[in-house]
Amino acid sequence: MKGDYLVAEVMQRELLECAPHTPVATAAARMRAAGCGSILIVENDLPCGIWTASDALSGTFNSVADLQQPVRALMSAPVRQISPEATLGEAAQRFQREGIRHLLVVDENGQRCGMVTQTDVVRHQAAASCLTARDVASVARRRPVIVTADRPLAEVRAELRQQGIDALVVCDDERMGIITGSDIVGALADAQLDIAAGAIAHFPLLTIRQDEPLFAARRIFARQGIRHLGVTDAHGSLVSLLAFSDILDVIESDYVRDLLAEIEWQAQQVKEGQRQLVHQTGLTEAILNALPIGVQVRNAIGEYLIVNEQAAEFLGRPAADLLGQRDEASAPATDGGEWPDAAARLASEHHPFVREQVLPDGRILLAHQHQVEVDGAALLIDAAMDVTDWKRADALMVSEHRILELIAVGEPLSVILSEICQQTERHMPGASCAIELLDGDGVTFRDAVAPSLSDEFRSQRIGLAVGPTAEAAGAAVYLGHPVRVDDIASSPLWAGRHACAAQNGMQACWSTPLFSAGRRALGAFSLYFHAPRPELPHEQTVVTHAARLATVAIEHYRHLSELRRLATTDPLTNLNTRAHFLAQAEAELARTVRFERALAVLMIDLDHFKRVNDSNGHAVGDEALRLFARVFADETRSVDLLGRIGGEEFAAVLPETGEEGAQEAAERIRRAVEAVRCVGAGHAPIAFTVSIGIAIHHAGDSIDTLLARADRALYRAKDAGRNRCALASVDD
Repeated sequence: MKGDYLVAEVMQRELLECAPHTPVATAAARMRAAGCGSILIVENDLPCGIWTASDALSGTFNSVADLQQPVRALMSAPVRQISPEATLGEAAQRFQREGIRHLLVVDENGQRCGMVTQTDVVRHQAAASCLTARDVASVARRRPVIVTADRPLAEVRAELRQQGIDALVVCDDERMGIITGSDIVGALADAQLDIAAGAIAHFPLLTIRQDEPLFAARRIFARQGIRHLGVTDAHGSLVSLLAFSDILDVIESDYVRDLLAEIEWQAQQVKEGQRQLVHQTGLTEAILNALPIGVQVRNAIGEYLIVNEQAAEFLGRPAADLLGQRDEASAPATDGGEWPDAAARLASEHHPFVREQVLPDGRILLAHQHQVEVDGAALLIDAAMDVTDWKRADALMVSEHRILELIAVGEPLSVILSEICQQTERHMPGASCAIELLDGDGVTFRDAVAPSLSDEFRSQRIGLAVGPTAEAAGAAVYLGHPVRVDDIASSPLWAGRHACAAQNGMQACWSTPLFSAGRRALGAFSLYFHAPRPELPHEQTVVTHAARLATVAIEHYRHLSELRRLATTDPLTNLNTRAHFLAQAEAELARTVRFERALAVLMIDLDHFKRVNDSNGHAVGDEALRLFARVFADETRSVDLLGRIGGEEFAAVLPETGEEGAQEAAERIRRAVEAVRCVGAGHAPIAFTVSIGIAIHHAGDSIDTLLARADRALYRAKDAGRNRCALASVDD
């Protein structure tokens, strides 16, 4: 039920430290400035204690002078430590067992690495199903302590200390707020000993209904960055306070408590069975085998007395072969090595031992070991539940949230698809993932995102056509369903491309087509393997999730691209709109000035365009504009900026172009337009011409002045008879 993160992955790496003689006020001020709930006390480079927001509730602060006492007098010692390689589950057990909220992270060389807190554990907890099943009321049972806003701070501290709580509610008229240990630290930092509760309380008090799931409360804690929530009933009345730490208690103790009750009941059955073994053996075996957990009972020398079918399956041997045998010969190897000497551990520490174990086949067990005494004999009871499906579902949820966050913040499509591939490979070790994208025509692959495959292999995918024999990806899109190839070397789908796969060590491939909501082909989600392998039961879910997320990301990107195109492109001519043209022109002019290059501007107007519209109708007029736009684009360079300024008026910015080049370009456009014909009403060909004004950039020119000069030159060309080009002078 605990997340499989390591402490090193979530710990706070920046440690807040001070010397033992540091005044309390100074330590509190540093904690407030850093926004953290603890400060490490270090002497001679060794940690000797820790002072937290909870510790701020102790001590006597009757005057400002009291705030100058050294923090050593109020710190907690010794400092509890944990390895960065420990799991969050182990950290959670320490917090719960030792009643603390902070653990110093120290590596194998004794170097301080960071601090992990109870908050870090809950924030990264993967037990969403447990939190969803429980409501807030099942945890938040204590009625809130409420004080008025005029209550002195000293009395508030005393109230918090006497009640053994870390927060209380402040009532100010009809408003409610909250004071926590962190607020006390802030008051100490400012030497505000005589202020009232209302002055340091946070208003308003955030609340949640008692029938809401705990998962909703955890989400509010994470988003708001707080540690307490008011709990209200159906009528909106405040009934209790929910602390961040309450969620940890639920996650870590709920299942263990239920399991312990079940195991203790089983111990009673063992005791009863010793007295009525002959009559109860069948019933006991039936009960044990019906349980959804593996149960083993061993004596003081490690011999198996009871092994149910589930436990035998975990151990990999029939129950009959295990009974009477010692566990050294049959204990399964896990990611943590051999099973610990649980009997000795439990006897010395006097508490149950709970941990996660990973079997060689990848399954994850939540194992619980407990020592009981039956008729004077010590028995070790092991219980283990297969939580693989829960863990994998939680891991998938975490991956999905990560991808959706990338989509929401607008990361590039390549980054999102690469993250999907990497997340999939984490869930399916040994697979190399690729997301292969189709061209706009939907029949040819144009790109492939595959972070763990070679650039050469990815490039060989480009240009592959969709079809019934076009490798697994092309065939999957063509057929509209997943295609699996277990032996690429003999597959007809890879005819002619076997060598390509062999060079990259690929022997098997699974491909799933990607379709939009409207069944438009987007591409394929492919997994490549270095050896044929069966599909594990959970892997279809992984592939389905990944393919769905890839589809969402691709469609989202295409929708955004289409919106950008509509915002910047004239729908009739496919040229830049006026606003987009001017924005690009400003940038090009800035580049021209920076590098001292030449630049020219053309203003173009279709001659007598009103006659074309009036004589042939607006449909023919629109076709004439489209025809001109095609000629305009064909007769200019790809680096030139083209735009429709309005109606039949167009403009161009020609980078790296002087007077002679600009005149040649303008004349080339004029002649090309003069030579084309548009089909008019009655299919009669219509000729039309353009007049062009040319302006050359000079020092101090802006885009507006350049366009204005080109526009005046354009009207001189029209006044001179149209169908000609005119160059603007510097004085225009």
